[in-house]
Parts: sequence; structure tokens; C-alpha cells
Amino acid sequence: MAKFTDKRKRRDYQVSELVTGAIAMFLFKETSRNALNNDRSEHFRNNYFKIFKLRLPHMDTADAFLRLLPPHELEGLKAGLVGCLIEQKVLHRFKLLGSHFTVAVDGTGVTSYDENDAQQSRQHKTHKSGKVTYSHYVVEAKLVTGSGLAISLASEWVANEPGRKYDKQDCEQRAFERLAQKLKKYFPRMPICLLADGLYATKTFFKICKTNDWEFITVLKDECLKLLQEEIKDVENKNRQCITSVDKRNNGKTVTEQSYHWIAEPLSYATHTVHWLSCTEVLNHREGKEKKTATRFVFLTSMAVDKSNVRSIVCAGRNRWKIENEGFNTQKNGGYALTHKYSRSTFSCFKNYYQCLQIAHLINQLAEHSQEIADMLATNKLTTKHVWKDLICLLKMAIIEEKDLEISERFQIRLAG
Repeated sequence: MAKFTDKRKRRDYQVSELVTGAIAMFLFKETSRNALNNDRSEHFRNNYFKIFKLRLPHMDTADAFLRLLPPHELEGLKAGLVGCLIEQKVLHRFKLLGSHFTVAVDGTGVTSYDENDAQQSRQHKTHKSGKVTYSHYVVEAKLVTGSGLAISLASEWVANEPGRKYDKQDCEQRAFERLAQKLKKYFPRMPICLLADGLYATKTFFKICKTNDWEFITVLKDECLKLLQEEIKDVENKNRQCITSVDKRNNGKTVTEQSYHWIAEPLSYATHTVHWLSCTEVLNHREGKEKKTATRFVFLTSMAVDKSNVRSIVCAGRNRWKIENEGFNTQKNGGYALTHKYSRSTFSCFKNYYQCLQIAHLINQLAEHSQEIADMLATNKLTTKHVWKDLICLLKMAIIEEKDLEISERFQIRLAG
């Protein structure tokens, strides 16, 4: 943080104090600048200083700095933190087939407005009623795991270029192309398998993955890639393989039957080689009146599929939902208030708050998914929401002794799952 650009004339606070204060707003799940200011009593500030060895600034002071800070510097800090986790092999046991980190790519709407900004960068949509709404939309690349982690690696905003006339607005596919460049820049040697929905099953996506030496798993929708769909129908009966697994839970009251199908030979699409696989999952609820529900998942992947890895590849493909549930949904409804307008001054400042949120979410996930916290929640039948309320009460009401913090021994956090 000491290397961040600092254009302030008055420097009452260190850069690290201002940035950490903004991150702390999301760490404590305060949901707004005003909420943290309301909790920022002298007692709260004293306890905060004892823990972080930094002063807690008023959020208006932090906001004034974030208006001047180039957003790429905070994103670089985020990438550096994730890079440290990878170097220390904290996340290696979550690799797909022991070789690739699974990185989900998807976009989400963040904020909505009735008017455009001064830079004319917001996306606009005209409704049937004739009303025009404007919004900020972001495309994310998050490292996801089956245990529920969704860690932001890189972010790219869908935004119209300021001061430029255009026939078409910026879109998610174009934003992904820029996002891929960032991802390769921040993590040039990281073995990646991209997980994406049917929107990304395109020649451009396949080419980007091949150029960057990335693997991929994408959803294949029935109406997409018609020529490839015809080839699949032609060879499916000849080269189709199948295995089935049955899982019983709740003392046999819930039975899950999964049928995995794949085509043994690779398929050609344009200049790319892809592999087809599917999973049909039938849930049989035997408690009370018997009820069956069936769901089918179809994927394309760059990896060769056989009976030894088909389950793992399907499971990884389905983990794409983690970016929506543990990622976007948690950040919108789990205390981070992603859709709150933290800054109305400039789009650049809003981007900085967004990166602070991603950093805070990363830190909180490591705590919430640690084995120690998981055991504590299970033993005491607590929720993470309750624990965070207690944390705020501790800072507001308790007297934290520095000597207690000093004698605390360093310990290793082990992730659950």
C-alpha cells in the first residue's frame, strides 16, 4: 500500500490507514460508509488500533482518497494476496484432477440508476414502457472450489468508452476478452481451467483458452452450436460411453442416481478440438410420498474424458454455480451490500470500493472456511451472521488488552472441506 499513488495535499493519515479502513467496512459487514461512521466511537477506534496497529479514519476521509486512487492499483493488491495463497499452496488440494485451478467466469449487475454518469459510461436499457435505466455491470473471474470458496482473481467492467460514439454498447463477451488479458497478466503461470455458462461457448472463447494454454468446461445449451450438435447426434450412438453411481443419504430416504455419458472420440468445431459429456441426476425422495426429480447437465471441455475422470469434470462444471451463489449472491445479500452505491462521485471511486469489497470477502472466506471456525459454528449451533454481530459488539463494548494480543501465539489456519 505504501507504493500506491498519493495525490493528496494534506496527509493526516497514511495510505495504509485509509485503504485498510475502507476494507474494514466490508470486513465488518457494515453495509455502508455511514454505518461504520456510526460505530466509530472512541472505544471502537481504540480497540481497532490495538488489533490493526492503524488508526481508523472517518469514511469521508477514506472516500476522498479513493476518488484519487487509480483502480488498477487496488486490483493489483488483490491479485498479489491471491498470489501469496497460491505460492504457499493453500489452495492446491482443490485443483481439478490435481493439476488445474477451477476459475469460474460470469457477469452480474451491480447498481442501477435513472440517469447516466458524466462520462456516459453506464450501460443503458429501454423498457417497454419507454423508461430508460442505466447500470454498472461487471464480469468476474473467481477461483471456485467444491467446499464453497469463491475468490476474486480479476474484474472487468462492462462500460461504454467515455467520449466515444458507438453503434453497439460494450458487452459481456468483449469484457471477457479484456478480463482474459488481465488474468494472464496477474497469473501468467497459473494452471487454469475456466468454467463458463453457455454464453461463452464460442470460437473466440475457445481461441482465448488455447492461446493462454488454459483448459475449459462450458455449458452446452440445446440451441447453441448447431453444426456441432449435428455431429454429436451422428457419432453419439457409436462412441457413447456410460457409467452410473448411486448415493443414499438421510438413512436411505434420499437416493441420488447419477448417469454419466460421454463420447469417447474428440469432436471438431472450427479449428478447435472439444469433448462432449453429460450427467443426468435423478433425486428420489422416499420420505412420505415418493417424489422424483431429474436434471440433466451437458458440457463441452478441452480435456479428454474417460471413466476415470468424468465424475470430476462434471463436478467441476457444476461448480460454476459457486460464482453466482457463494460469489455474487453472498456479496449482495450476505452483509457486503454489493449493490449499495458506495460512491456517486466518480465511476473510478466506485471501482475502488468494489475492489475493497473483494479483498475483504477473500479475508473473511479464509476465516469462515477455516476448520476452527467451522467446528465452533457446528458445536455451538451458531451462524456466521451471529458471529459477526458479536465481533462488532466486542469492538464497541469490550476492553481489549494489548498484552493479551501480544502473548497470542501465531497459528496456522487450515481450511475445512
